[in-house]
Amino acid sequence: MKTLHTTEPTQYPAFWNEEWLKRAIDELDTRKMTPEERAYFARVTAANAEAVKAEKQKIKEAVEQGELAVKTEVVIKALKRGKLTVEEIAEDSGVSVDFVFEIQRSLTQNQ
Repeated sequence: MKTLHTTEPTQYPAFWNEEWLKRAIDELDTRKMTPEERAYFARVTAANAEAVKAEKQKIKEAVEQGELAVKTEVVIKALKRGKLTVEEIAEDSGVSVDFVFEIQRSLTQNQ
């Protein structure tokens, strides 16, 4: 019993993670605030949340654009080879037949 206070915990509770600790600290900090400070804190927190949401949306759109660019390149290469039908190209590249026709039209206009 004398050394009980010197032992280190070997396993933390499941809820005890960084996010939970951060929320607990933030809640304690906001209890000390005046109503004006609390309102300002709420506005800043909301603005930060919106900024994070907007950034996630930008990342998602960039990924989608990258995927679209790759699919476009695959379709262009397949069309230039000329060995597959439009339907086969669309199925193999995971795009619609209309998408393949649109790229085919743009290739014929550029030539």
